[in-house]
Amino acid sequence: MSKKTIAAWLTAALLCVAGITLFLLLRGMNITDPAAEIYVDGSLYRRVDLAQDATFTVESEHGTNTIRVSAGRISVISADCPDQVCVASGAISGGAVPIICLPHRLEIRIVSAADDDTDTQIR
Repeated sequence: MSKKTIAAWLTAALLCVAGITLFLLLRGMNITDPAAEIYVDGSLYRRVDLAQDATFTVESEHGTNTIRVSAGRISVISADCPDQVCVASGAISGGAVPIICLPHRLEIRIVSAADDDTDTQIR
């Protein structure tokens, strides 16, 4: 092998290691006072506090997902989509990895409840 080939393979290996490391760091990222934002078709459907246990159903023209919040984690426990990837994703509680249901155009993101876009609050 030539020196250029070895250098190219070494660079590719280093980039792979860096990408995997970054993914693992972001996935384990903790968020203080976590909440979940549920989006359907890119629009905010509901914001859920992860401190309160609940089970509810998200119904849209694309289908139905049943969501459970328990012990500070959120998961899709059932869906009427054919692939069931959202159900297989399991529960999340933080980090940069959302739960996605492509057939139903549903996304669940973990955010900090302290991050509120409200400019003023009236009491």
